[in-house]
Amino acid sequence: MKRSKVWGKIRRRLLMFFVAAGLFMLALVPPCLQQQELCREVDKLTGEQEQLQLERQRLEQEKEYFSSDAYVEQVARQELGLVRPGEVVVVRAKPGNALPLKKEAALDTTIRD
Repeated sequence: MKRSKVWGKIRRRLLMFFVAAGLFMLALVPPCLQQQELCREVDKLTGEQEQLQLERQRLEQEKEYFSSDAYVEQVARQELGLVRPGEVVVVRAKPGNALPLKKEAALDTTIRD
């Protein structure tokens, strides 16, 4: 009989140990899973932040270029047809459509500094 009492105590202690271990695991697993999910979210947001920083740098460079004298001159020449004083404008004529220009009829299209 003594043996059965000893084994009964051991079984109860093992049962209590496994119940306690199970409760311990139930308490630890959800926070660990939540931490993994948060780490993935942090990684994703860090990647987005890096992409946004690159986009911001690109936009800053564009802003600098669009406010530069070189861009203003390029637009003045290409879109407005302006030239600097002393420059000669050469216009390519299509064959058969060329008309002689009179010096008085030419437009004064110069860039003013």
